[in-house]
Amino acid sequence: MEVIISEPDVVSKRSKFAYSVGHILNDLSASMWFSYLLVFYHRVVNFSNASAGYLLLIGQIADAISTTFVGFESDRTRTGLFHYGRRKTWHLIGVICVISSFPFCFNLCIQCKDSDLWAQFIYYTMFIIIFQFGWSCSQITHLAMINELTHKDGERVALNSYRYAWSVASNIFVYTMASILLGFHPSNDETDITPADAPIFRTLTFIVVGIGLICMIIFHVGLKESEQLAEETEYRLQLSLTSSGRLKRMTWKSFLYEKEFYQCTFIWMCARVILNVTQVFLPLYIIDTISTLNRVFVAIAPLCSYISGLLASFPMRTINKRLGRKTTIIFGLCFTLASTILFWFIFDLKDHLQIKIALILACVLLGIGTSTTNICSFSLASDLIGLNTECGAFVYGIMSFADKLANGIVIAIIQQCNPCTLASTTRCALYYRYILTFIPIGVAILTILMILSIWKTNIGGNRHEIIQEGQNDAHSTNVVSNEDESNEQRPLIA
Repeated sequence: MEVIISEPDVVSKRSKFAYSVGHILNDLSASMWFSYLLVFYHRVVNFSNASAGYLLLIGQIADAISTTFVGFESDRTRTGLFHYGRRKTWHLIGVICVISSFPFCFNLCIQCKDSDLWAQFIYYTMFIIIFQFGWSCSQITHLAMINELTHKDGERVALNSYRYAWSVASNIFVYTMASILLGFHPSNDETDITPADAPIFRTLTFIVVGIGLICMIIFHVGLKESEQLAEETEYRLQLSLTSSGRLKRMTWKSFLYEKEFYQCTFIWMCARVILNVTQVFLPLYIIDTISTLNRVFVAIAPLCSYISGLLASFPMRTINKRLGRKTTIIFGLCFTLASTILFWFIFDLKDHLQIKIALILACVLLGIGTSTTNICSFSLASDLIGLNTECGAFVYGIMSFADKLANGIVIAIIQQCNPCTLASTTRCALYYRYILTFIPIGVAILTILMILSIWKTNIGGNRHEIIQEGQNDAHSTNVVSNEDESNEQRPLIA
């Protein structure tokens, strides 16, 4: 007997919109974090390259640890604060932490800007840890809600696409504001960032927090999460019978025994490493490698990348349906590889116009590639969780742990080996050329190999236990009993 719950699988337009803007505060702050953290702490606060890299590493480690904790505790939470909803309660905690700490991360040390650098390092570290804890609270719970809002594949891809589209739009907004502020702020050096530009970062931070707060209000008011949501998900899991048997109940330990869990985590991690490494070092590549361009291009170039990424996210649902997740990811990685080749050859160009055109084209290709790979990696994670939403936040937490730790270590190593000083040199120019070319290429190749290893794997589709005939009959009887007791709340179709 096959039992199907006839609950609505299609998420309403209002709920889709409210959900999609629920990560904008994180997206806006993350855009500044990855794009301008090294620039701000090295060129404005005057930390060394290594110290700036360590601050980013500390933040990534704090985020990685927090994601694991939040994922585990969020799954254990039943109703949340005052029955507000278990996911939205943790999300709200994250919003409060981000708003209260992020403005201090991109502002000169209050009452201590003339103190020793080690004292300022501790000052920034405290606020960075609070910010990263809040960021992880919002990110993990927001991702975990996808599988609880719907178990329909197309709807999950749509929610991931809308979520990523707003993420790209957030980056576009940050780079647009940065280009305006950099373009209109008076400076003695039109090609570099100096301590005199501290007010630009302070203003940009307040804009980010203000816009993000408005979007968080829309999310918390517009999207309802109640106890019934968790109950319906639990009920669906109990009744899910297929021709292969009954769907297994998963614990966090059960996921750790699945090979596909590690494969999907690796793909997720690689997609984020490509995105974040290029995002972090693109401004430095423009300042030190292509030193002839105006400093406003540290905002214009990433802006072009994210505009192309936004446009690429719209047809993603259709492309996924026709080509499949794995083919689509490889398709996106090809765009990423093409962009890295351009980044390598831009250094050899002499004509000013040719440099601008090649840079913009490389950023457009990079935007399409990173947008495609990230949306598909999120969708693979959703496939892995499937109907087993009882551990959804834990799965996202571990995947986020892996990508945060990997990004932090990679960027810290790059900064530790960084030969650059405040004065640009040929050696420095070549260094960022190597970083922006060979790291994305190497990670992309590893990703392709991992995708080939799961090419014929049905992600999340093999969690069924064979049910004996007697058990099947008993289960069917239990279903009928439940139907009689609450037919209006949980209609069933046999």
